[in-house]
Amino acid sequence: MENFIKIQIDILSRIKKTLINYNKSPKERINATYIEIRIQNLDAQWTQFLETHARLIDKCGEKELFDSNYFKNNIYDETENAYIETKTVLRDELAKLQSVHITEKPNFEKGVECTNVKLPKISIPTFSGKYAEWTTFRDLFITLIHKNASIENIQKMHYLKAHLIGEVEQLLRHIPVTAANYLESWNLLNKLYDNKKYLTNCLLKRFMSQPNVSVSSRSIKELLDTTVECLNGLKNIGVVVESWDVIVIYIVSAKLDNETRKLWESTISASDDLPKFDEFSKFLENRFRSLEFLDTKVRTKPVSKQSVLHALKTNTSSISLNNCQYCQGSHKIAHCKQFARQDYDSRQSFVQNNNLCFNCLGNNHSVYFCRQNSKCHVCKRKHHSLLHPNRKPSKVTIGNAESGVVNTVTETVQPNESTSITSCFSNIQSHVLLATAFVKVLSKIEVGITFRYLLDQGSQASFITENAVQTLGLKKIPTKVVISGVGGQEGLVSKHIVVANLQSIHDPHFLIKVKLHVLDKLTAFMPSKKFAVQLWSKLSELRLADPKFYIPNKVDLLLGAEVYGQILEDGLIKGPPGSPVAQNTKFGWILSGQIHSSSHTGLECNSNNRIVSMHSYVDENEVLRRFWEIESDDFSYKKSKILTPEQQKCEEIFSHTTSRDDSGRYVVNLPFRDEDPRCKYGNSRKIATRRLQLLEKRLEKNTELKIQYSAVLQEYLDLGHMELVPEKEKEDVHVVYLPHHAVVKEDRTTSKIRIVFDASCKGSNGVSLNNDLLVGPVLQPDLRHIVLRWRQHPIILVADLVKMYRQIKVTKEHCNFQRIV
Repeated sequence: MENFIKIQIDILSRIKKTLINYNKSPKERINATYIEIRIQNLDAQWTQFLETHARLIDKCGEKELFDSNYFKNNIYDETENAYIETKTVLRDELAKLQSVHITEKPNFEKGVECTNVKLPKISIPTFSGKYAEWTTFRDLFITLIHKNASIENIQKMHYLKAHLIGEVEQLLRHIPVTAANYLESWNLLNKLYDNKKYLTNCLLKRFMSQPNVSVSSRSIKELLDTTVECLNGLKNIGVVVESWDVIVIYIVSAKLDNETRKLWESTISASDDLPKFDEFSKFLENRFRSLEFLDTKVRTKPVSKQSVLHALKTNTSSISLNNCQYCQGSHKIAHCKQFARQDYDSRQSFVQNNNLCFNCLGNNHSVYFCRQNSKCHVCKRKHHSLLHPNRKPSKVTIGNAESGVVNTVTETVQPNESTSITSCFSNIQSHVLLATAFVKVLSKIEVGITFRYLLDQGSQASFITENAVQTLGLKKIPTKVVISGVGGQEGLVSKHIVVANLQSIHDPHFLIKVKLHVLDKLTAFMPSKKFAVQLWSKLSELRLADPKFYIPNKVDLLLGAEVYGQILEDGLIKGPPGSPVAQNTKFGWILSGQIHSSSHTGLECNSNNRIVSMHSYVDENEVLRRFWEIESDDFSYKKSKILTPEQQKCEEIFSHTTSRDDSGRYVVNLPFRDEDPRCKYGNSRKIATRRLQLLEKRLEKNTELKIQYSAVLQEYLDLGHMELVPEKEKEDVHVVYLPHHAVVKEDRTTSKIRIVFDASCKGSNGVSLNNDLLVGPVLQPDLRHIVLRWRQHPIILVADLVKMYRQIKVTKEHCNFQRIV
């Protein structure tokens, strides 16, 4: 036994030395014959090892064998891994020398040509013994490994065991990796798992166990994808599913939400024929795409992490950014009580004189560059609530007819579309209810989306919000319509109009086409607050167009008198005093008029009642505020800006390294993050060469483009903006090659083609030139600053510098980071 073990250890040592000795061989000695002989010797050693291993197991007892160092040290596994690794390296080296180019793949139909384009690597998934995974694993393994004649059986056995996990891996764990064992192991797996009955049961179970979905694009998409996947899986194993359409549609539609199911029923209601699964899958696809579009509109933006503010260091002192600019206390000015006690004019004057942001009251930036998402709590505009214009008090006298008591209260007017009235009243609260309802508007892809509308028979036109137009994807037609309202004031301008089809929720067959003027916003939430309603008996029996009329909600459409006349139906119900009037329409019963809700207090003050007026007017305070916001932005380009550490480092590199050559041109260094950039260690030449080959194929198809592209590159050479790499430097490794491509702009009057050099292309180490370069501060002034300076001069000159950026040279040491092929 000891002799056998010594032989095995000796063979292991010789196999390991094979690769070491090969690497030590002189380059001129290495050729195809030399490597083939090495492989033959390696195979002979492995064959001897297997024979000795078999004799060792045959001659020795089981207990003696497992107690020996041969099994304790896993000599067999170590030798097997060393053999496979060594032979793989040698075969790869042999393939390089022979320059083998496979032009036709084996086991495929003849006549199918294979190109040399490098495709993404296909990875074989692991197989854990689950029947749902077997079909995919089997097909990929057969295509890539089993039928590949260039792979030997012993390697196939190794690949097979490497892609098995779990219980199936334990099944083949004790089978040695030999060429003879491969077919036996593969047939064993096929016998166990290629079971049509079990695969069918598995797919049907997965199909039937799908959960009910909600009104979301993701859940509907998953339902459709799983259904199609299960049906395709059943087809692949020979199950005839072509006649299952009605059954599949019934099962899947039962898992849909109520709204989607109603849409499906309305889609197929026009025909008495049984629907096909292709129609159903197309409907579901359109449905989840429309919901995806809606999701992108309502998805809230993630709150970005607050950046850490560092104190500015000067030669004399450090400034704390949290000190109040008004009282110098250790708090922000927005929380300063002394500042809040000042009147509006004083607060606005202080903010203006100290160049503070009108939105967050912070310093070192203007309102246009403010990152805070908060807005005024009063009017929801982009300024701080402390800078909202003061309300103008006026006296209003309200008489009580029953008691004869006269109460004097204050009416306040805000500079926006809604006028708030503060009033005192007794235990019965009175509200004026406007007619609202829900209607479906057909989108660009003919899918009905529900919106809430306000019915106004006093309006000559109908309106829709910009947000609703974007959600529906409707085509906007340019126009310009001035909208006037109460008092004849003109302020709002509609710049677009859309044509939409409205569909009744209760009667899908009722459709009307309406022209809608587009506005950014129609009105505030209606009603202004939720109230309890004393319903009279007949109201509960009606099919209301807006069942939740008493809950505040947004309004996206305003339908005028044109629509009002088309939707009216017979039926008008008047309730007792204090109850609204119910009018029957095609969209359901609408409610309007005065409505009372009970209160349990004797006397209350309500400052939230709103009189909704569908018009806008220009407020002088608002115009003045906007003017000062624009003027306040002037300081940001006169004062030095706070630079980030990265921008500061970039500025230092520029100031310390920039110079001029003999002709007076600037010579600059590239602002690298580190002294030893990582981008030069990636094999960028290989990527740039491959991109050039693709570009050449494109240019060969367009002769005119090729001529123009070559002319631009020749111009680079003629002007000295590019030079050929010296012959002795062509083989330098630690350089960066940039891919390049053409950008064609037909509308340009001068050069229609421009060459773009891709500095964002990553090398083999995953690092690009741009990754290693610092980003400096913005050098150009803001466009608003240019316009502000523009108005101060009588004559303005406009010019364009030809090839401006190419007039600046890059230092010779850094030119190797901008090579091209």
